[in-house]
Amino acid sequence: MHLQFSFLVVFCVVIVCGQREYCEGLERKCESCLGTLNNNDDRQMAFLNRECKSKTQRTWVWRNVHRCEFFKLNCLGRDRRMNCSDVAALAGMRRSRN
Repeated sequence: MHLQFSFLVVFCVVIVCGQREYCEGLERKCESCLGTLNNNDDRQMAFLNRECKSKTQRTWVWRNVHRCEFFKLNCLGRDRRMNCSDVAALAGMRRSRN
């Protein structure tokens, strides 16, 4: 019984670590071609950042997330709704002190 549980724990850790590496690889690939976008607002996702900063001002200290980081966070949060709070949590933003 303990051997099966140990195997399951190790398997889950390997899966999670592999998923993180895969998502970070996607971010690196995105960054390599991001410079080809002519529109800075598209690269910086200004509208999303403004909206999320407004919506989370009481709960999170929002920092701007660029397109490739958002792409990686979507990959990491594949089992979440990915609203502004989920993005803030996955991006490691600080909680607001209210």
